Amino acid sequence: MRRSSLPRKDTLDHLTRLYSASDDPWDHRTSAYEAGKYAATLAAIGPGPFREALEIGCGNGTLARQLALRCTRLTVMDCIPAALQAARQVLAPLAQVTVIEGAAPQDLPRLDPDLVVLSEVLYFLTPDEIADLGRWLRDHATGPVIAVNWTGPTDEALDGASAVALLAEALGPGTTDHHEGFRVDRFDLPG
Repeated sequence: MRRSSLPRKDTLDHLTRLYSASDDPWDHRTSAYEAGKYAATLAAIGPGPFREALEIGCGNGTLARQLALRCTRLTVMDCIPAALQAARQVLAPLAQVTVIEGAAPQDLPRLDPDLVVLSEVLYFLTPDEIADLGRWLRDHATGPVIAVNWTGPTDEALDGASAVALLAEALGPGTTDHHEGFRVDRFDLPG
């Protein structure tokens, strides 16, 4: 994998500012939109149980708390320290969850997950980073990869559709469910 500073400094600064102002900058805990997105994500994932799941870009841990109920082991990661502090507080009662600091793809843990969740994280990566992530997933993941992306404009170089199209180049075709404001793509990797 290529080494890079991930995410880009301007993106990292932006996310750090958001989390320094609030541990829930997108209202993950209270928004009807977020609740609907989590329900659609969990429906795409299925009931499990998953032996060893990975959520990349866990934010404050709101989705991870729901996801953990379907997992024997769940590793969540984020690169924003304030987000991780919030996630650790939310997830502390769940012994099956490990919270790590890092950015994908260069800091991915040594796992062979049978579920990977990428919720609104892909468009923060560059095309090369998505290609590296796709290679890691092909080499390590043994089950579904769920990519959730906002369908509106982003302040990043990539939007959700172009970011998931780059992931599909690495993983092959998946299935897409379109919802109001977001899409959920599922890629089933061989076990």
